[in-house]
Amino acid sequence: MRQFAIHRLVRTFLAQNCLFAKLALLAPLDRARSLVALYTLEEKINATSSASQGVERLGIPPYQWWSEGLHGIAGPGTNFSDAGEYSYSTSFPQPILMGAAFDDALITEVARVISIEARAFNNANRTGLDFWTPVCLPVFSLAVMC
Repeated sequence: MRQFAIHRLVRTFLAQNCLFAKLALLAPLDRARSLVALYTLEEKINATSSASQGVERLGIPPYQWWSEGLHGIAGPGTNFSDAGEYSYSTSFPQPILMGAAFDDALITEVARVISIEARAFNNANRTGLDFWTPVCLPVFSLAVMC
């Protein structure tokens, strides 16, 4: 999901800035390095927030990139309003419970439903397409435990 939002942002940026159209010809890593090199230190720091202010001088618009999709769509950028065709999304059980089912097909279906709902909310301009999933690492290295 995140990839689509980034591509949309880059396409918008390139369309508005002919000077940087050459970036489209670079490999993705080189493109990213070139673009980040244009940022000032303050702009880089501002871009680390989930509510990025954008970089007006480079034509990069403000962007809210945080939403959570661990067991359904959520996040500060998601609009669950009372108006419109729908006002909620499916909330699935916590991942530890779903994992206890040991059912790959079930988890795949849950992910499919979350992705469809995320796209529907995005199409209605009620959320972005960047969804993150918090990770808890159950296994620690011996160096950390000692």
